Amino acid sequence: MRLQTKKSCLFAFALLVSLGGWVASALPAHAAATSWVGDGHASARLITAVQATGSAGQIDAALQIRLAPGWHAYWRSPGDAGIPPSIDWSGSKNLQSTQLYWPAPKRFLLDGLITQGYENGVVLPIAVALDQLGQPLDLHALVHYAACKNVCVPYTALLTLQLPTGIAVPGPQAPLISQAWTTIPGNLSDAGISLSSVIISNAPSNAAGSILSVVLDTGRTVLSNPDIFVEGILATTPSAPQIQLDPEHHRAILSIFLTRQTPTAMAGKALQFTFENGTHAASFTATPTIGPLPRMGAGSNDVAILLIALLGGLILNVMPCVLPVLSLKLFGLSNARGDEQIQFRLNLVTTAAGIISSFIIIAFILVLLKAAGAAIGWGIQFQQPWFLGFMAVLTTLFAASLWEWLPIAMPGFTGQAANAGKSHHPRVTAFITGALATVLATSCTAPFVGTAVGFALARDPLTIFGIFLTLGIGMALPYLAVTAVPGLLRFMPKPGAWMIKVRIILGFALLVTSIWLISIIAAVVSQHAALIAGGLLSAILLLLFIRHRCNVSRPIFRRMMAALTIGLAVTATIMPSLMQQAIVKSGQADAAPSTIWQPFDQTRIAGLVGQHKLVFVDVTAAWCLICKVNALTVLDRDPVAAQLRASNVVTMRADWTRPSVIITAYLESFHRYGVPLDVIYGPGAPSGIVLPSLLTSGLVMQEFQRAAVPPGKQNQTEVTK
Repeated sequence: MRLQTKKSCLFAFALLVSLGGWVASALPAHAAATSWVGDGHASARLITAVQATGSAGQIDAALQIRLAPGWHAYWRSPGDAGIPPSIDWSGSKNLQSTQLYWPAPKRFLLDGLITQGYENGVVLPIAVALDQLGQPLDLHALVHYAACKNVCVPYTALLTLQLPTGIAVPGPQAPLISQAWTTIPGNLSDAGISLSSVIISNAPSNAAGSILSVVLDTGRTVLSNPDIFVEGILATTPSAPQIQLDPEHHRAILSIFLTRQTPTAMAGKALQFTFENGTHAASFTATPTIGPLPRMGAGSNDVAILLIALLGGLILNVMPCVLPVLSLKLFGLSNARGDEQIQFRLNLVTTAAGIISSFIIIAFILVLLKAAGAAIGWGIQFQQPWFLGFMAVLTTLFAASLWEWLPIAMPGFTGQAANAGKSHHPRVTAFITGALATVLATSCTAPFVGTAVGFALARDPLTIFGIFLTLGIGMALPYLAVTAVPGLLRFMPKPGAWMIKVRIILGFALLVTSIWLISIIAAVVSQHAALIAGGLLSAILLLLFIRHRCNVSRPIFRRMMAALTIGLAVTATIMPSLMQQAIVKSGQADAAPSTIWQPFDQTRIAGLVGQHKLVFVDVTAAWCLICKVNALTVLDRDPVAAQLRASNVVTMRADWTRPSVIITAYLESFHRYGVPLDVIYGPGAPSGIVLPSLLTSGLVMQEFQRAAVPPGKQNQTEVTK
């Protein structure tokens, strides 16, 4: 009897608990977020940073809009079309006022219309002031907004959120709202920038309108993809600005073309500006004044940058990234026959032509990529498996040619045009040598080359071609100089039996280059892909050796080459999927680094500096030989290695071996388009100190010391000294 009673009581108690849970679930919810209201293209919800009103008179809330890929919502100034988000708070209780804040927008162009807004969703912070402190808050928000892709769809969402009284404990959405506040534009001074002037000028005679120029003094702040939005101009939405950067003089000019606007009508009119600099933004009001179109004085700068490009191209000849093809150069020079001087000089001119032509082709490709909006940089081709495979095959074939296993003939159409003969082969070799040396040179950023390339890629196509042509002339300068001064030929050794031994040694040097390229395939794609590539290249060499030394009939050899060609084609087909798998695996592995180097995370840098930490960022790549030199001679050796292991130093490594939009943007923020890039942050250098491409221990330690001391204390130290 007692047992039955006990079971009955337990059953009743369980039923009571279940009933209580059901009743509680039926009551109005007190949560820090409403449900999403919308559809698969766009939806909205209201969120708060706390789960109760607490004792403060204001709480942080936000309107979060979720968007499908390719869809965007609008800014407070939507542009030529669109509806900005608006909120009607009618029906809310204990609400005194609200203030909606807007992150800096992006610019969109569709069918000739310029609009301004947000893609991939947005969180709009809201400052909510309470009417009565310590009382419940009942928010009723009627939200109107629009989302667009190929068509625009208006949306309406009725969002209700209740906060009870009690301690203002942070809710699950608090980090999201906190992050949203960091996207709200601040003051120019907070961004380390000051406004020099705002000038309105007449547009060129062939254009109807005017040009609004915003001149900024950037100080030590590095501009990263700067943009500016203007409000207060009627009847037109300004397009993207033309940007002139002068890092040497810490100045930037953002010029905006205004249609149907005259300088007289715009002068004295207060305008609202939102300036965006990468992840940072600033808002300010200014009144334009009539004046001449401001310029950077680019003439002298252009002459200086051309001289820098010339010197940078010259230095490329002695960089380790070019030394692997020194064998081809030496062989091309020593392969002269007949009239030695004429042959020798023709080889030099042809090598120079190969170098200069390759630089022009690189410039053409970069201009096309830039026009298409792709990420561009010096050496980006080494991120592509097909390029690495092609170069590995090419250097292997050249090695076989030096061993006389594979004669390199001229292309058929060239031979017909010039009555091809054996005497023409050195010219083909010389030209390809120049081209190959140029392509391999792009894996390194030599002194002065990074400056010249960074200046070029930030300018117009004509400037890009001019600077890359100058780089090519600089790299070809030694060959052109010897051609112009034939007397230098007497220092060359006479042809003889020694050339056979040299050819064998130089062939092995090229084979080492092939192995280096295969090692890059292992880093870019996977070790499995590198093993496949290495096996195929070994098969190529073995087949060429058999053809050269063994009595193999042509049909059998052709079948063997056909099988090898099929193997190469299959490898090229599966390489992209292998690369994708490698990227996924590397992303998982990066979560737990086994060295002092942490994964690169630019968003953490400011917070670490605020904690009085020093941050060392090393942007590197597996194919960058200068990066390897820096690591072996400076970064991995004391005293720099000991400094990097110090408790107040955080080391981050950004691996650009594979394509990365984040790392490319970081490089561009310093006007750099290639690796290596090393930057030191600290209380004395919150914007970062950029180190030169070639590092020295003394320089790195000196910059660490400078970054550690805040600017005010630096001045005190100088006075004390």
